[in-house]
Amino acid sequence: MKHDSSPEKEHIIAADAAKEERPANGQMTPAMRLLWDGIRIFAGAFILGLAINIFFEPYHIVAGGITGLGMVLREVLSRRGVEVPLWLANLVLNVPLFIGAYFLHGRKFILRTGFAMASLTLSLYVSVSWGYDSGEVLINAIYGGILSGIGCGLVFAARATTGGTDLLAAILHYFIRHLSVAALTFFTDFAVIVASVLVFGMNLALYAIIGIYITAWVADRVVDGFHYSKAIFIISEKSNEIAARLMEELNRGATGIPAVGKYTGASKEMLYVVTSTREAVHAKRIVQEVDPRAFMMLTDTKEVLGEGFTEYDTAK
Repeated sequence: MKHDSSPEKEHIIAADAAKEERPANGQMTPAMRLLWDGIRIFAGAFILGLAINIFFEPYHIVAGGITGLGMVLREVLSRRGVEVPLWLANLVLNVPLFIGAYFLHGRKFILRTGFAMASLTLSLYVSVSWGYDSGEVLINAIYGGILSGIGCGLVFAARATTGGTDLLAAILHYFIRHLSVAALTFFTDFAVIVASVLVFGMNLALYAIIGIYITAWVADRVVDGFHYSKAIFIISEKSNEIAARLMEELNRGATGIPAVGKYTGASKEMLYVVTSTREAVHAKRIVQEVDPRAFMMLTDTKEVLGEGFTEYDTAK
């Protein structure tokens, strides 16, 4: 039998293999997802380091975490004539936690977090002299919170953390099973804030709480996205006509849910439809035109997956 190894056939085979490896619906392959997560982790951790060095550290705003504990330790040593850079204090405090987490939870648990911690340490080292010590403390707490929230959100979205109290809480949870990791994280961060009160005073600690709140709020927005959708519930005697117009004018399907009015005992159909925020205005107009007596409720939804919205990511 003659073996056909012509360049043309090899090209066809390579093209077919590429088609098989290419993800459907434009979704990422595992390698692409890993690369994208790595970029987000590095960018987020680097931004967090900038927020700490530029806005928080010059004003002794301790926004929780091991980095905040490093700021406290750095100040205590500085008062005794020992100058320790923040990036080094952050590294020294994190290393024992990573060693403990490795033995208790394994390599996969700390792989992404280790990369994030290394990126944060690099950022703290590079931007050590970028801060300034003039201006309002409140303004710096606000802008530092915004910038650190963006950084943390990018890291969290890539399924990683920057180490610190998250790792400490995971280690403590191994021994204290009746408390959740979230609860232990809160207690460890609270302990850091208490330490900052003892070193920097109550006034700066109150500013730090403002920075922590803004950081958490912005991080949630980055993780969940700013593209809120609207879930709409409609009860009307003309549900079929309303559903037809929603489909025709907005290209949005509706789900009919059987409902019973407990006061009248009458059976009705409740429509459930999800639209974008902009489309919700049009949907309200449609309902008003078809049945001005219809009962309608609109609620915000943070994330909608499926056809017409964000596609599922099947890459592992």
